[in-house]
Amino acid sequence: MQKRPVPTRELQFPLEALPTPKGQLLAPLGPESKASAYGVAPGDLALCMVGGKKKGARQSWLRQVLEPGVGRQEAPCPHFGFCGGCSFQHLNYQRQLRLKTGALEERLRQLEEGVEIWPAQGAPTPWYYRSKVEFSFIKEDLGFNLRGLFQKVTPVRECLIAPPPNRQILERVRQWQKKYALPGWDPRLNEGLLRYLIVRYSFYKRQFLVALVTTTPAPQNPAADPALWQELAQSLMAIPGAQGVIHVYHDGLSPVASGQSEELLAGKEEIIERVNDLEFSLGWRSFFQSNPPAYAQMLAQARRWVGPQEKILDLYCGVGSIGLSLEGDLVGVESVPQAIANAQANARRLGRKAQFHCANSEDWPDLKASLIIIDPPRSGCHPSLIQRLLKEGSPTLLYISCNFSRFWEEYQSLKEAYRLERVQFYDFFPHTPHLESLLLLRRRP
Repeated sequence: MQKRPVPTRELQFPLEALPTPKGQLLAPLGPESKASAYGVAPGDLALCMVGGKKKGARQSWLRQVLEPGVGRQEAPCPHFGFCGGCSFQHLNYQRQLRLKTGALEERLRQLEEGVEIWPAQGAPTPWYYRSKVEFSFIKEDLGFNLRGLFQKVTPVRECLIAPPPNRQILERVRQWQKKYALPGWDPRLNEGLLRYLIVRYSFYKRQFLVALVTTTPAPQNPAADPALWQELAQSLMAIPGAQGVIHVYHDGLSPVASGQSEELLAGKEEIIERVNDLEFSLGWRSFFQSNPPAYAQMLAQARRWVGPQEKILDLYCGVGSIGLSLEGDLVGVESVPQAIANAQANARRLGRKAQFHCANSEDWPDLKASLIIIDPPRSGCHPSLIQRLLKEGSPTLLYISCNFSRFWEEYQSLKEAYRLERVQFYDFFPHTPHLESLLLLRRRP
């Protein structure tokens, strides 16, 4: 059966167009219909293929820009448009920042009257800014997932937003994989050997860790030979700045870069990162903000906003970076054991008296504090924690959000007891639709 051709239309994207949470822009198709597309700029007149409706708009694909709009530039990355990582490399950086913050500021005005919206802080650098990145092996390819497809990757030679040494690391891993014909993961069949390549980088020390996540090779498999893994480890350790190489074993079907066990192949398991005047010990899986120079700006502002506190409760504390940057008696709660170990080591290194506990934040029994810090994952807080905050929460909440849409949903409940007082956006993720938000909430009288 022959497929019907996708119709092609000329679309005019308004100058005032704001991006969707995924980084698309919308153009009118008719009185009550819109089309969404990646890779277009405000003011573009573009020839697009227009497909079916999804989440209120017709999905569209850019074919040709007929008349360029404001801020358009040539994307420097050869993978842009195919790789699912970046959405805005075709716009100059200042235009990107105005687009992203404009979308959220519009929502803030609907959320609460009188909110102080502080000027957004752009990233110190828009390139090679990520301190951690995860590449995927799919069959013979190594790279990032194609936009919207989990079963294929763009074979990236160098990522322009990943840690600086990523090109050399990718080249050496590819050469080693090809030399021994090692199969990557097949997501359709749920089989294969190589699954993920993780690079964590310290901007302070200019050092990096590499973790290779694989299934456990069978004893009779040539890949079970320790010499094969040592060859890769020594090749990677020869790159300037290499601090350690870890082999992680992940035999489950879950598509996450984690594992049941791990083995240090060479070097050390941790690196040191510095943010303002604080140093933090990080392992390959430790949660830490992906843009340390931008993170330093946020932590300095948070300290100015809240000042000294009697008692601080840091929920979803990770390695303790937020709580340890503030002044006051500190209790941190985090569900990842390795992060808690890192947090305790960080407190000792800083000479701070702080308690860190491995537990789910929503299960922590005592919410009594003068300040509660909340820095949840993209999925947000557990609903039971939101309900407890309404009854037991502190006079002040400092909420750090990497997913403003989720905070928006949670605030519909939180506003019964709290008022959003002050917001500042930070661009931790240039060329993507994501922004980090620093939000200060006070308990209502």
